[in-house]
Amino acid sequence: MKFLVLLTVVPAFFGCALTPNVDTRKPGQPWNYYGDLVPAYRDQTGGARVALIWLDQVAFQRVEQRDFQKIVQAFLRQGYSKIGFVSVRSQYFVDPYEVKRLAADKGARVVIGCWFAVRETEAEPRMVEYWYQLLDKPTVPSGRAVVPAPVLTPAVPLAPPVRTAPFGPTGPTGPTGPTGPNSPNNPPEPGSY
Repeated sequence: MKFLVLLTVVPAFFGCALTPNVDTRKPGQPWNYYGDLVPAYRDQTGGARVALIWLDQVAFQRVEQRDFQKIVQAFLRQGYSKIGFVSVRSQYFVDPYEVKRLAADKGARVVIGCWFAVRETEAEPRMVEYWYQLLDKPTVPSGRAVVPAPVLTPAVPLAPPVRTAPFGPTGPTGPTGPTGPNSPNNPPEPGSY
């Protein structure tokens, strides 16, 4: 009986290979989105390389159909560039989270999305059109470069410090010396603080 249980459980543990995904990849490690949206994705980078980003760096904004082009144009005026476009007509819901995963893989930091019902006919089920525009704003290095602090080394080696008297800067008769005015051997007179 135990052997039968082990025979069914062991392949479940060793038969699955852990593959990196957009949530678990390490910095610089490539990962590709292999979901259902790949055939609907249209690349708009013109072959330019874009950096992979983390899923939590992708912002999503849903807009109305009539405002879609206006919002995309407003982002383009702010310095964003088009990364890609996804257009799907389906009777099933296209989850924005899946689009964010695709956007993270393609290097888009902003996704503008809208969906709306398509004109229905009696023969077809209710269809919904989904538009997702993937945008990215290239990071511009600041004009001011970080200059490392100079290492200060003297041209001539310095002599070791000369040791002064053990009781203070002015010798044994200084203010804190054994015979000075503040020493424990000479307490202050009353009223002379």
